[in-house]
Amino acid sequence: MSKQLAILAVLGTVTLAACGSKTDANEKNFGAALSQYFEKKGQLCLNQYRDFPVAVTEMDMRLQKTMQSGTANQMAALEAAGLVKCEAADKGQRCSLTDAAKPFVREKEATSWGLNGSQKVTQTDLCWGQKSLDKVVKWEGPMKLGDYQEAGITYTYNVNDLADWAKKPEVQAAFPVVKSILDGVGNKESKHAVKLTSQGWEAKGLD
Repeated sequence: MSKQLAILAVLGTVTLAACGSKTDANEKNFGAALSQYFEKKGQLCLNQYRDFPVAVTEMDMRLQKTMQSGTANQMAALEAAGLVKCEAADKGQRCSLTDAAKPFVREKEATSWGLNGSQKVTQTDLCWGQKSLDKVVKWEGPMKLGDYQEAGITYTYNVNDLADWAKKPEVQAAFPVVKSILDGVGNKESKHAVKLTSQGWEAKGLD
């Protein structure tokens, strides 16, 4: 009887070890932490909040040939993609969002200052994809400071739900960050830190 109990105890220990713990420093746990982070913080946008309609000045238009990522080229690229409609206005153009842009809109409130003081305005950004984890390449640490533990993770990424307009050469030329991110899919190594919590490993910046 005692021998059977001993065998069961050993098997139980092996099973627990095989299951592992959320606090273990391993590829699975670090990958889960990064995936959770990208689910909440991985939306990819142009990162250019603007007050629409956008005014394209005569100066912007004069600089169009020399400033590939200037306002005139950016609005022209978005118009070619069907996301804005530009019309002639006093001393330039006035570009407004189209209905085709609505699925990609992200808005935030901001404070605008003028001669009459401040006022709340709605600024708009356009989002074009969702970053996700490709694989964990390696990690450094965990480094410990008392009860606090942190590790540095090197990973590669994918882009999901890619908008068709983000694939257009004129959009990538006017918004170089789009091309840079897409060129790095599956091969560009990036880094992010994770910290140990009571619930397991969590990417920094999640809260």
